Parts: sequence; structure tokens; C-alpha cells
Amino acid sequence: MPTATEADRRRARVRAAAPIAHLYVHFPFCARKCPYCDFNSHAQREAEIDAYVEALGVELDRWRDCLAPETVFVGGGTPTHAAPHQLARYLTHVRAACPAPPAEFTVEANPGSLTPAKVEVLAGAGVTRVSVGVQSFDDALLRRLGRIHDAQEAEAAFALLRAGGFEHLSLDLILALPGQTLAAQERDVRQAVALAPEHVSAYVLTYEEGTAFTRAMRAGRLPAPDDDRELEYLHVVRAGLEGAGYRRYEISNYARAGAECRHNLAYWRDADWLGVGAGAHSHVGAWRWKNEDGPSRYIAGQLQGAGAIAFEEASDPKTRVLEKLMMGLRLAEGVDLGAVGAATGVDVLRRRPERLALYEREGLLVREGPRVRLTPRGFDVVNAVVRGLTA
Repeated sequence: MPTATEADRRRARVRAAAPIAHLYVHFPFCARKCPYCDFNSHAQREAEIDAYVEALGVELDRWRDCLAPETVFVGGGTPTHAAPHQLARYLTHVRAACPAPPAEFTVEANPGSLTPAKVEVLAGAGVTRVSVGVQSFDDALLRRLGRIHDAQEAEAAFALLRAGGFEHLSLDLILALPGQTLAAQERDVRQAVALAPEHVSAYVLTYEEGTAFTRAMRAGRLPAPDDDRELEYLHVVRAGLEGAGYRRYEISNYARAGAECRHNLAYWRDADWLGVGAGAHSHVGAWRWKNEDGPSRYIAGQLQGAGAIAFEEASDPKTRVLEKLMMGLRLAEGVDLGAVGAATGVDVLRRRPERLALYEREGLLVREGPRVRLTPRGFDVVNAVVRGLTA
């Protein structure tokens, strides 16, 4: 009977054609659980962080000989919720799993949890990029979102990171919030641009199952989603960011030239990645697997040598086509349908020529040989386009 370590290494060797170039690390702890959040995050469990960091080191060491990360992304939760010494320890574990410094090393940060000491730790660990969860500059909306920071602290966080030497910062906004006016959305964009981030992520609020916001919406305490309103807010944000010189390289992501998030591009281009930490997903070849969500179960599994994989599956060709189109068509560059066919054995060009022709006539997509890319109008209905091409 192979040990968990041997079994995990065998998984990677069998599935990966080359050392895995993209590493995601999940830190599941937060100061407070935001009412809209369905990520694997847990509040008021600081007593578990030291053991979690140790378990994370064990898992990373298990995979080390299968990794050669070009990009690393540490997400959460709130990675900067950890105390400075804990933050330093888990980033040391991450760096130890990289044979060479990654070209892009991102850590997510909450403005309410950043301190000079933590910024110093990030810089010392070789972090090259910080993604700051601002979400809004309206203090009333931030309170409704359950955030622990205000607009002034968001601005202070950017100043702190710039003073710490960080040249690549990303700013997150949530759009079309309950009670948010279009004018307030425009102000958020102007204030974001004023901070001069190299990258902006701008996502419409979604009501996810199991969240406090969804329960409130179903009880009539929050308005239901409105597609027309959401598109209006998206168009305002797009105009504001593009007018300020940011390029929309993905439906919800904008960047200065050369500042695109390389790690997220790997997801959208259907590259292989390894996810470590509680609830982290991995994607290698046709295989997908996920770790246990619960930090205590994850810690016990890693420290006891049993691993912590909650499920794994091999995706079939139809599922792989759906994944490749769902992710690739989000990008401004689009997706090469010939490459999709070569990878999956499913020739979308031959199976759905009438759909491709229809969407081209309607101005939803542009064809350039085997490559198709959506127009701005196509981005507005991307899910319908994907359904049409994979039905």
C-alpha cells in the first residue's frame, strides 16, 4: 500500500507532461466572513493558523519534485490576516517549493489587515504583485459588504505598498451593489484610477448559494439580480477604465500594457496548475481534484500523512471542450478552436459551423482562421455563446 506522499507524487508524474508551472496556495482564514462570499474562508479561527502553516509546508514538500512554478498566487480567505511571523513562515514554505524565483508571485491583501511589518514580509519573501480587495470606496457600501476597512484605509494600503517598493498592484472592485447608484459606480472607478494600480479586476456582485446575501435576497431584504442593470454598470466601468488607458484583456479584468495577471491567464488558457491548502482545486491534464475544505480536516490529513484530497475525477472530452470554451472565450484574444479539437478530439469548427456563422453575422464574435474571439457585445452574452457552441 503506497503512502499518501507516494500516491500524490505518482498522481502528478502520471498526469503532468512537464513540471507544473502554476501554483495556487489557499489561506482560508479571515477576520470576518463577508455576507456575499462563498469562497472557502473561516472567521475567528486564529488558533488554527500555526498548525495550518505547518500542514501547508507538508503538502508543498510532498509535491516539490513535480513543481517548477513560473507563477504563484496566494489567495483566500485573507492571506494578510496572518500575523507577520505566520505570514513569513508560509511564504517561506511557498518559496522553498520553487526551484527558481517565480516570474510572478501574487498575494491577495485586505486593506484592513495590511501593516508596515506585513508589507516588509511580502517584499522580503520575493512577492512581486499584491492584489488588494478594495471592492468599493463608498463607506456605507463597504459596511453593507461586511468589509473591515473603509475608503481611507484602502488609499492608505496603496500608499503603504508603494512605499514598500511594490510596482505591480491590482485593485478589486465589486459592481452593481445593492443600493449603489450609477453615479456612485462611476465615482468608484475614478477613485480606483486615481490610485494608479497597474491592474483592475471588476466583477458584478453574484448571489451565491449558502451566503447571507442570497438568503436576504430570497427573503426580500435585498433586490434580486437584474441583468439589464448589471450590463449598464459593466459598461460604465468599461468606459471609465478604458478611457484611463486600461486594456480589457478579459471580461472582468483590465491592465496597463504588460501588467496582465499571468497566473490567471494560465487558468483562462487551460494550463495545468496545482492547488495546495484547504479547499484548493488542481487541474492537471484531464484530471481535476480538490482538497478538503475544513481547515481542521486538512491539517489532520496532512500532519498524519494521509493527505487531504476530498475528490478527484477525470473529465471527459465534452467537459473539457466546455471548460476550454468557457475560459478561453472570456479572453480578448479568444480561443483557437483547432487547438481545442486537437486536445479533446471534439471538432467544434465542424460540429457547429451554423452557430459560428450566426454569431459572426450578429456581431458577437470574430473569426480569424481557427481562432474565434468575442466582440464587446459578445462578452455581454458569453454564456449563451458557449451554450450554443457546445449544445
